[in-house]
Order: sequence, then structure tokens, then C-alpha cells
Amino acid sequence: MLAVVAVRTVSTVLLLLAYFRLTGVSIAMPGRERRIAVQIGILFCLGTYLINAAFAVIQVPLAVLILYLWPAITTGASWALGRERFRWRILFGLLFAFSGVGLSLNVEFSAAQWKGVVLAIGSALAWSGVFLLSEHFFRGRDTRPASFTMLVTAAAIFAALCAVSGDLAMPSSASGWAGLSTMPFFYAFALIGLFVAISSIGASKSGFYMNFEPIASVLLAVPILGQTLAPIQLAGGALVITALFLFRPLRTGPEPARASAR
Repeated sequence: MLAVVAVRTVSTVLLLLAYFRLTGVSIAMPGRERRIAVQIGILFCLGTYLINAAFAVIQVPLAVLILYLWPAITTGASWALGRERFRWRILFGLLFAFSGVGLSLNVEFSAAQWKGVVLAIGSALAWSGVFLLSEHFFRGRDTRPASFTMLVTAAAIFAALCAVSGDLAMPSSASGWAGLSTMPFFYAFALIGLFVAISSIGASKSGFYMNFEPIASVLLAVPILGQTLAPIQLAGGALVITALFLFRPLRTGPEPARASAR
């Protein structure tokens, strides 16, 4: 698993670097901001590793639903830090999110599957930390250079871990190699699409459309992976997705171009 994540991350860095060069986007950063982005990149790396580890032991749609607790965690932390004022809409979103995940987990799991649940929750916590720190240090500016630096940091860590651990296991089937070879392109295409969307329609509207990511995960897991959720888990997923729409800020003015790699 580690080798696959390393290949995906390093390949995505190279594809994004080519994209930035072709579009003339500068990824230069002042030294202090680069150091901050590198430190956030370590947390980004942890979140990426944990969610991929969770995929190995529990169903992908369930892992994604748990991962999408990060908006609720981020909002709760913002309240605790005094960055966000109380809103009833957000409170209902928190209740829906945690209740939804509770329903999704209301089935029998083996010990290994519970480990996957814990890994997914850890990833959600890490993602929340990435967004909180990015918001604090890079608010109101183009975060593409910072996001790219975080991705480079993660790529360097994954490559180093592969070299130290000797974990260079690669797919043994044709379908595995097909997935490995195409995965970086899908990942890079998604990030580039996010950059373009944010610069075109703003961060808030782009974030709204990203609410369909867990929906797509649940739907595509059936034909691609043959994975389905129990009815009670689907009901929990519906609550989580409803909560995501409640967490989106209601803005009417123009927004600065912002983005985060994931």
C-alpha cells in the first residue's frame, strides 16, 4: 500500500509541476511561508496515509463517509478557538454529521474493520488540522503554491519511507497495473479541476459542488469495486451528506482564489 501511495503522490507532483509551468503559475514562496507549508504537509501526509490504510480494511464508501467528518471537526474546533460564531444551522450540521456516522457504524464489524474505522477517523482529524492551519496561515491568498509544497512534502516522505522500509510491492495483475498507471492522472486532473473551478466560480461554490464527492464514492463503489452499504449505513450517509451542505458558508460577495491539495 505504501508503494502505491508513493507512486501516486510523486507522479501527481510531476504532473502538477508540468501544469503550473504550462499555465505560468508561480509556485515560489517566501522562506517562512514555505517552512510553514512543509510542516502542514507532514500532517497532510499523515491524513493521506491513514485514509488509504483504511481503504485496505473497510469499504471505500464507508471510509469516505467517516473522512467527511472533517468539516464537523473543523467547525467544532473553530468554535472552541473563537474563530466561528454560533449558528443554529451549523449546530444542526454537527448533529447530522455525527449521528450519520453513528448510523453508518451500527453494524457488526470484525476487529480488523474497527481498525479501519479508527484509521478513517484519524484521517478526518488530520484533514481538519490541515484546513485549520491553512486557513490560519494562508487566508485570503492564492494557496496553490502552499498546496503544491504540501504535496511535495508528502511525496518526499512517502518515497523515503519506501526506501527505508523496503516496501516496494507493486500490483501483480494487469488490472492492478492499469489502476496504478491511471490513478495519478485522475488525481492530478481532480486537483487541476479544483484549481480552475476556484479561480472561475470562487471557493464557496467550488466547495458546494465538492459535497457530491461522498455521493459519487457510494455510487461508483458498486460497479467498480462491488461494494455496497447496508440500508442503515446509507441512511447514515444521507445524514452526513446533508450536514455537508449545512456547513457551507452563505456568501454573496466575491471571493479570493484559494485551493488546497488533498
